[in-house]
Amino acid sequence: MIPDIIKSQYSERYCESSELDTIIFYERARNDKFFNPTVEIADYDSIKKIIEKSILQGYDRFILFENTNELADYSKPVNDILNKYVHLDITVIKVNALGYPLAHMAIDSEKIVKTTDSIDNVMSYINSVRDSFKVYFYSPKENVLPSIKRVDFDDDVISSSTNGKLFLYNGSLSEIKKDRESYLEKLFELYMEDIEDNKVVPFIMYTNNYSLYNDVIERKLLSIFLRLKTIKKYPIPAVLGQQVGYNAVGVGFIKKVEE
Repeated sequence: MIPDIIKSQYSERYCESSELDTIIFYERARNDKFFNPTVEIADYDSIKKIIEKSILQGYDRFILFENTNELADYSKPVNDILNKYVHLDITVIKVNALGYPLAHMAIDSEKIVKTTDSIDNVMSYINSVRDSFKVYFYSPKENVLPSIKRVDFDDDVISSSTNGKLFLYNGSLSEIKKDRESYLEKLFELYMEDIEDNKVVPFIMYTNNYSLYNDVIERKLLSIFLRLKTIKKYPIPAVLGQQVGYNAVGVGFIKKVEE
């Protein structure tokens, strides 16, 4: 995935994941009241740095997962990279910020749809499930950290997403009692309505790997998907965490590809 750039009050500058682990980002935001991070999209120089470092390590084939949604636009720096490195084998696959698990599942697609790791098969898998996944986020009321505050939300909310866009649950919030259990019950009610009888791969997205919400949601998913022993989990990218809240947890699914 093309990394976002994280800047702090200390004049630090990191590429997400490669230079600052996504989970460490959230931990610093929780524990350092002066961290005050901002998240910006990757520019040409930051992508070039990754390409050049990889070349020195002997790589000559690249897959760039480009976010394409209202949260970020990477098209210009990506096009500049393609124009500079015309001699390299670079494939761009367009996903979105919610496609973080989608990208990982594409890389892992050999285990899911029994394909090889060829570029064509990875792209085929991405295209086949591009519009076949959805995530519901639960953004708890305690979503305030010492150095950063969540965006927009003043109360517990359920936020839904599809095709890279986020929108608040459009039912009446008065339908949802103001306690965590009832919020999660409503979340799973909506989740199950979307799944219907489709064969899907469930996953969890999180900001805190040690959150009790992760355990509650995983136990619930395992009671639904009896064939599974564990549920795939992925950290919420920082640029998305700014939207859904820094203690949010998400439950999603990707429809399985029938052979």
